[in-house]
Amino acid sequence: MGTIFPHTSASSCYCGRVRGTIPLIMGALKDWAFGLIQQYGLAGLFGVAFIESSFFPVPPDVLVIALLLAPNAPSPFWVATICTVGSVLGAGFGWIVGAYGGYPLLHRLFKEEKVQAVERLYNRYGVYTIFIAAFTPIPYKVFTIASGVFRYNVLTMMAVSIVGRGARFFAVAYLVHWFGDAVVKQFDRALLVGTAVFLVGAGIYIYYRTRYSKVRRIARQAVQNESTGE
Repeated sequence: MGTIFPHTSASSCYCGRVRGTIPLIMGALKDWAFGLIQQYGLAGLFGVAFIESSFFPVPPDVLVIALLLAPNAPSPFWVATICTVGSVLGAGFGWIVGAYGGYPLLHRLFKEEKVQAVERLYNRYGVYTIFIAAFTPIPYKVFTIASGVFRYNVLTMMAVSIVGRGARFFAVAYLVHWFGDAVVKQFDRALLVGTAVFLVGAGIYIYYRTRYSKVRRIARQAVQNESTGE
């Protein structure tokens, strides 16, 4: 019994150090990203938006805000456009990573029928999933890579990404342009509430759409059975 408590204490201490290190790493990455836009401006924003769609953990929204609150800020239209283009092209890169890295690995780790079952589900609900990830704080990179892993149509993914990422970045850019610091103070809370409302709405829409499709399928089958005299 005496050996359990020192081990638990050491484990807790180690976990505490890890938890303390993560914010330091995130802070360093955020500082690096801010330095990039200070040095390169909109080109730096494009670069960060590109890599954030596949592996970089800092969302480009904070850079959009920083650019638009700076003296001699560029047009919110160009900031949002460049951020959207960079993010969508980065999504294409994420798809390639998933298709040529994750796809073979998945097939080695799991049985073919299980992979195909998940792939069918992803292809059925992929549009909704990608749009939600593109518009909300859900890690977008996870779904760009997953789209490649499950060989989801890359052009469809990028088209949905244009709508979702564009809506998000244009909303952030123009809200900051119109309301300034007031948006920054309420940004996290508003994004959280907006995400919750959006997810509930999307869930209701998917539920009723699926139910309606099922009813139509049953009705069509009944008509076919009636016409054939079954």
